[in-house]
Amino acid sequence: MKDFQEQTITKADRTIIARLVRYAKPFTKDFLLSALLMLGDVAVSALGPILIGLSIRIIGDTGSISDKMYQFLWLSILFLGIIGVVSIIIYYQNWLLQRAGQKIVYGIRMDVFGHIHTLSNNQLNQIPVGKLVTRVTNDTNTLSEMYSSVIVTLLRNTLMMLTYYVIMLVIDYKSTLFMSLIFPLVILSTFLFRKLSRKSYRMVRNRVSNINAFLSENLSGMKLTQIFNQEEKKKLAFIDQSKKLRNAYFNELMVFAIYRPLMYLFSMAATIIVIYYIGNDILTLLANNASPEVILLKVSLLVMMYQYAQSLFEPVQQLAEQFNVLQSALASSEKIFDVLDTLPEIEDAVDAIELTDFKGEIEFKNVWFSYIENEWVLKDVSFKVNPNDTVAFVGATGSGKTTIMSLIVRNYEIQKGQILIDGIDIKKIKRDSLRKHIGQMPQDVFLFSGSIESNITLHNEAITKAEMIESSQYVGVDTFINKLDDGYDHIVRERGNNFSTGQRQLLSFARALSYKPTVMILDEATANIDSETEALIQTSLEKMMQLSTMLVVAHRLSTIQHADKIIVMQQGEIKESGKHQDLLKQKGLYYKLYQLQYEQKDN
Repeated sequence: MKDFQEQTITKADRTIIARLVRYAKPFTKDFLLSALLMLGDVAVSALGPILIGLSIRIIGDTGSISDKMYQFLWLSILFLGIIGVVSIIIYYQNWLLQRAGQKIVYGIRMDVFGHIHTLSNNQLNQIPVGKLVTRVTNDTNTLSEMYSSVIVTLLRNTLMMLTYYVIMLVIDYKSTLFMSLIFPLVILSTFLFRKLSRKSYRMVRNRVSNINAFLSENLSGMKLTQIFNQEEKKKLAFIDQSKKLRNAYFNELMVFAIYRPLMYLFSMAATIIVIYYIGNDILTLLANNASPEVILLKVSLLVMMYQYAQSLFEPVQQLAEQFNVLQSALASSEKIFDVLDTLPEIEDAVDAIELTDFKGEIEFKNVWFSYIENEWVLKDVSFKVNPNDTVAFVGATGSGKTTIMSLIVRNYEIQKGQILIDGIDIKKIKRDSLRKHIGQMPQDVFLFSGSIESNITLHNEAITKAEMIESSQYVGVDTFINKLDDGYDHIVRERGNNFSTGQRQLLSFARALSYKPTVMILDEATANIDSETEALIQTSLEKMMQLSTMLVVAHRLSTIQHADKIIVMQQGEIKESGKHQDLLKQKGLYYKLYQLQYEQKDN
């Protein structure tokens, strides 16, 4: 599992760019058409200084004023036409690029979100939620501008520089060659800027991820912060995170603030060189009493060279902005590919099968499991659950009860032993197929924003409204839903905070039943339910025991007295096993738990 904290070792830029190009391949036609439009844009834009030079030459012509005005008129119309054509080209080019860019980013975002679903619980527990949110939203959005503008703009600017440089060589090669002495300084400055900006952008992305992770965790735990009066400490911690992000942005701005003025300085130096050499030629012509036509011709060349020198360095100055976006995109891509390159710890075997007939027989054979290497949570656990049996697991906190439930649905991979479903090793069963037949009702119920109906069906169109209502009636959740004005369309707020703990638990019961599972898992599902709600669902539990195999992690021993088997866990081992009355007669660990619970109840 890769560490998602700040990293100093990064992938080579060309590797990242190659992967980004693969995402762009399906839209090659759009990029090629945009490139063709760009060629037209560059060619038409290059005519601007030539038209200005021609207008100066017209002044020096020997024709009449009316002829000159006529030529000026046509040049103006041609110039306006060029501007119109360029505007249309730019509009259509931008539309093509924006459309392709958004589709590419959509694909990347879906890949990242889908890949996160393949990661195991163990992997997801190691990654702060805020950082994953940053990967799916902020980092993918950063790529949008790169695809929609940077790639083609960089190509356009490169072509413009080459085109302008060639034209300048044709117009006056001597001043152009002298001006070229500045280019090594431009290249060196750009190289240094690229290196420094990449480092600063990587730091910004790290700081953004850290502050998002901090906010996600602390907003979720705000109630606890207020209970223990820790607001001031959390505020100071947030200030520290904010300062780090601010400093990272300052470093990024400093790099940019140095590079762009430096490019402007080189641009002015190049312009001065052009003016100096061609200006000397004009002064020489004036000293030699050259004709006005010849002087104006040289002046027109000076104006054209000035315009091209300015235009030549405009793309270089724009490179600062483009490099900003490019470096930001590369830094974000690096983070995104870190997620995509994280291989799931639990994957289906090549020959994994689809379960079609699931009877519900479960067997653990000498199972050993640890979350941390050599710190065993389960030690040589073996038991068997027959189809349609109800088996309860009891024991102190940390004895391994919940872990057993997680292993049955392959949330984690065991280190030793074997888990069988209907005699088949679960490693040879497709995870989706396995989980489709197992309904889980956890202690901590999670409800999504939406309606009650969407939370029960989870948008599964295979579940009809009649089936949803039937499941709700079965567990008794309809008793409070029917009291709501909008019934099953009632809005569920974030995490279901507009419902009581008992109501949320009942909704999870209805959700599990709607999927008609062969095996039902209740992980201390009644632990946080009041006595009235417990009485309401007790009858439903007894009914569900007749429907499928049921595994219960019991907090209240009163709910499991009728179980076919009770397994008593202690420190990751099975200490006792049997029916309720049999275990009481043994007067062992179960008997002590039972006595302790009823003593507490009496008190």
